[in-house]
Amino acid sequence: MRSQGAGGSAAQRLRWAAAWAVGASAVCAAGCSPNRCDRSEEANPPIEFVEATPEGGIYETSAPDGELLYFPGGMRYALKHHLGARPRWWQVYLSFERDGTKSGGTLAQAAGNQAEVPCVDDQHLIVVNGSCSEYWLRVVAGGAIGADDGATGAAGGGADGDGMGAAGSTVVGRCYGADADPGGGSAAP
Repeated sequence: MRSQGAGGSAAQRLRWAAAWAVGASAVCAAGCSPNRCDRSEEANPPIEFVEATPEGGIYETSAPDGELLYFPGGMRYALKHHLGARPRWWQVYLSFERDGTKSGGTLAQAAGNQAEVPCVDDQHLIVVNGSCSEYWLRVVAGGAIGADDGATGAAGGGADGDGMGAAGSTVVGRCYGADADPGGGSAAP
């Protein structure tokens, strides 16, 4: 009698390999497909968010434990910041919980294409979920020149020299709205 050892017969190994290949294909089809979600601007036009107003020169879409903005893959927000000038800094936070830290959830700074900021002007800050993951969004911004905030604007993304135009510069186009630039960005000085 011949021992089959740990691997079993050749037919069993072949069936196992086939089953593994089918399972791996299913996993890739569900999570690795490049066309998993449509992140285009045509499929995801910006949604203007106007419900938050700055306090002390700092704009927040919500408190850390408040109701965050739904932010699925491809979502675009045109956040009307009401700062009166282009913010010099901004921070983007994400959570898996709708109410942020209120019910034991956490917030983390966005990285990579989780939250892209293609345009900031004296009216709006545009935030795009360039991934196919679903989050809840919180944005904080400030340091607008001309705003009575006392902030220096040193923290976070969007500091001067970021290629998006200097803070307080003359904005040729708008990020969003009737006077929007067809290129979607503010002009460099």
